[in-house]
Amino acid sequence: MRFSRLSWRPSRRSSELPSEELNSLLLPRLPTEIWRKVIGYTVRLAGANTIELDDPFGPPHWNEEYPEIDMGLFFDRRSLSLVCSSWRDVVTEISAEYIVVYSAKQLKRLVKKYESHKNTNGKKLGDWTTRIDFKILGDYNHWHVVRLLRCTPKLMIYTNKNGPGDSPGKCTPIEVLKGLISYCADTLRRVEWSGPGEPPRFQDLAFFCNHLPNLVTLRLMAVYSYPMPEHGAPPILVLPTLKTLSLGIIPEPAELQPEYAVTWDPLLRYLSLHPSQLPALERFDCDLFPLLTMSFFDMHGHKLRVFRTTTCFADASLPEAVAACPNLHHLVISHGAEVVAFPQYHPKLQKICILPSIEVEVGIPQKIFDNAVMSPLDSILKAVENMTAPCLSEVRVRNSGAFVDVIHQVTWLNYWWRRWNIRGIQFRDKAGTSYDQVKDRK
Repeated sequence: MRFSRLSWRPSRRSSELPSEELNSLLLPRLPTEIWRKVIGYTVRLAGANTIELDDPFGPPHWNEEYPEIDMGLFFDRRSLSLVCSSWRDVVTEISAEYIVVYSAKQLKRLVKKYESHKNTNGKKLGDWTTRIDFKILGDYNHWHVVRLLRCTPKLMIYTNKNGPGDSPGKCTPIEVLKGLISYCADTLRRVEWSGPGEPPRFQDLAFFCNHLPNLVTLRLMAVYSYPMPEHGAPPILVLPTLKTLSLGIIPEPAELQPEYAVTWDPLLRYLSLHPSQLPALERFDCDLFPLLTMSFFDMHGHKLRVFRTTTCFADASLPEAVAACPNLHHLVISHGAEVVAFPQYHPKLQKICILPSIEVEVGIPQKIFDNAVMSPLDSILKAVENMTAPCLSEVRVRNSGAFVDVIHQVTWLNYWWRRWNIRGIQFRDKAGTSYDQVKDRK
């Protein structure tokens, strides 16, 4: 519950008291550490320390308030800041943990604030910052970004969603990447280009990542350009601590250029030049399955514990890719209306999660829902059922997005629950609740 939903109106007599005396009457005497924790539940933006990407098998809680923020959060921050000076300091410090930048004007204002601020103990505001998300739609001064990064020496998460959301407008300025290296190289754990508007060039990406000794998670939506063959051999990308590599669906620009690839084949080929490039890799997400590159799975597949992809692009290649991952524990499939070729055998696979390819909830007529959603979902469950997987313990269908109304298909759910239960396999929803309880949750 947000603080803004609570209401308290002082009597006329109490409102005439000095503010410090009034606060002493209203607030219990608790240590600052406890008040900081209480205030944090109200004003903290979740995700400031979220190094890993979302776990499809995890509990349905908000581990980060991305992509949108409840605007009531900012009202709560202002309200609590007015209580007393110590609360204002706490709110300021907690608010500084996670910054979201929406405009060039806000960026300029933040730079001025961060460069000038220092609390009574001499600690600078930027010392609290662990995450910055950039979501600037228009033009901005990239040197202001560098100045802001200079003020945040403990930055752990850098997220770039600048520019238009449907095509690569320009590449990430190399000065910004150099600024991240200069001021945050040792602390950065997660770097994410979560939008296609400002992707990096491959040469810049290699230079950047090769200077991040502690990078754990890398997310890309596109690569702005790859070096042409006549320019010589590309730089080798070495990521000694990277555990998660996530590749999204590449947007197609209005005019294709030879140095801009609409598949992940070039990147995966460059990441398969030497086995030392990804020694710690455990999770691989690839929403746009590579067309030709199996060398990546041949070289790195044995390291993978989690593999996530889509049947839309991996329908024919999925069995071969999974077979190259003998130590795989979790398989996550984003499924639409495609007919998928599913692996026939896996020795160690423990959990399978089926996600909707459309994450937005839409209302459609029952007949269309049956043909476009339920029929393909039934087909992939039959393919999973035909798979020989001695360690399989859970099959999860996430009832969200296009699958949200699956919860109302009681007869169908009970049918599949019984079939999985006979084999000792749990059949669960997005919250991890068994589908045998569906009648109680209509």
